[in-house]
Amino acid sequence: MQQKRIQNRIAESRWTQAYVVSAAALVWIAAGFYNHAVIVPGICLLLSGYLMMELNNANALIRIYSRMVSCSYLVFATMAVFMFPSIQAAIIMLGFVGFYTFAFRCYQDTHAPGWIFYAFFCIGMSSIVWVQTLYFLPILWIVMRTNILAMSPRNFVASLLGIILPYWFYAGYLAVKGDITILLNHFTKIAVFAEPFNFKLLNSYQIITLSYVLTCAVIGIFHFINQKRNDNIRTRLFYQVFISIDLATIVFLILQPQHYDALLSIMMVTTAPLIAHFFALTRSRITNWIFLILSYSALIITLLNLWIFLHNYS
Repeated sequence: MQQKRIQNRIAESRWTQAYVVSAAALVWIAAGFYNHAVIVPGICLLLSGYLMMELNNANALIRIYSRMVSCSYLVFATMAVFMFPSIQAAIIMLGFVGFYTFAFRCYQDTHAPGWIFYAFFCIGMSSIVWVQTLYFLPILWIVMRTNILAMSPRNFVASLLGIILPYWFYAGYLAVKGDITILLNHFTKIAVFAEPFNFKLLNSYQIITLSYVLTCAVIGIFHFINQKRNDNIRTRLFYQVFISIDLATIVFLILQPQHYDALLSIMMVTTAPLIAHFFALTRSRITNWIFLILSYSALIITLLNLWIFLHNYS
């Protein structure tokens, strides 16, 4: 029988989620006292955190009892304190969590236009606040066909309707407001490209936070590739979706760093299940040390970002 290390006791504990939620709430409340703009994104985080729990429970992303998927997501989302006031980032995170939650329900079901509609409605909602979300559509359609095994002509039409519906409401609102040109300007932004590899746009704490999430992504991806034989086929296909979206997001961020907030939001959603799989299902002394280093690093980065945030708004 393998020894249970600190990593495994925390990953399998029924109290871990309660502690993480409490700590995250304290950080958000502290930020809210100084900037009330974090209230709406905070509500979005609550909803996306709940959907992340449902995503794990409904699909058994980790083959043992563990709440590390939702806990990892909350740690990532709380770590980036400088993004708290961003409604754009909050809606994008909610949109991608919603997409995974609804899309995974369609596994091997080519007659599920309802769930497909809801999944792509989430993507359409995200593209309202960040039109470059539409760049992910070809990848999402491909994984719907190759991994979720749910693509059919009927479901494809449902995905198009799901994407269009948010714009239908948005166009109606702009028409009533009398400024429909805003919608035209919105779509022209998709063709705007800045200088690639221009990381001078990012400050030091943005780079530190990105480096942490990127490190977790790399660890999670390599771990899953090495250990995927232990999971069933359904779980493997789902994790390959996370890996595909994560890699596409990383490439996008390298090429267009000016979209940092939006792309980091997507990375947080897709990296959380990958690093959670690593935390919950490894038991060696080395992985225990990696867990401790990443845990303390997350705490330090969160406190550093919180201190900078409070200093800027005090």
